[in-house]
Amino acid sequence: MALGCLDKQLQAASTLSEAPNLSAETWSKLATTIHDEIAALDELTIRQLRADVLIPPERYLEELDAFQRWMEIAHANRSNPVIVRAQVMTELYVAFVWLRDSLMTPLGAALPDGSAFSAVERFLRAGTRRRLRNAIAHGHWCYLPDYSGLEFWSELHRGQPHERFVIHDVELGNLQLLSRGTAIAALLALSTAIDVVGDHDV
Repeated sequence: MALGCLDKQLQAASTLSEAPNLSAETWSKLATTIHDEIAALDELTIRQLRADVLIPPERYLEELDAFQRWMEIAHANRSNPVIVRAQVMTELYVAFVWLRDSLMTPLGAALPDGSAFSAVERFLRAGTRRRLRNAIAHGHWCYLPDYSGLEFWSELHRGQPHERFVIHDVELGNLQLLSRGTAIAALLALSTAIDVVGDHDV
């Protein structure tokens, strides 16, 4: 996916009721900014990131491409409730568990606090987003009765009783977009950087 197209898509996430604290200029080119931040990392950091992430970035991109094709199939069959339910389950896992835990956490640790990527990564692992991730990972979620979103249950603090939360479709869609778009921009940069410095053992 071209970064310019991804920039335009990610602007929708700036309308979230809670959103990363980024300037209007950064929101207008968020994917490009994140790509450039990672592409500017030094060779040693790139090599360490490859070790920390474990999975080669090209493999992530391959899976995300397959996921996008699945999404296109699902959208073409949106009148089929069975396919829609399968689509929602895969979307939730990809955006809030798989990408966050295996990719965005190590990348966030490698980038400075003032970077756009770090702002997005911190946002996605805090507050309601953290509780949503935990509910998805542990199976504590279901559709709202009118299918306008999800209800989910999570502990505010470890060991406390689970509390109920609600997130509606538009908010959920924008959070997923922010997660996947950020990851794609980062992976494109990391893949290119690895090609430049060479694919050797760290």
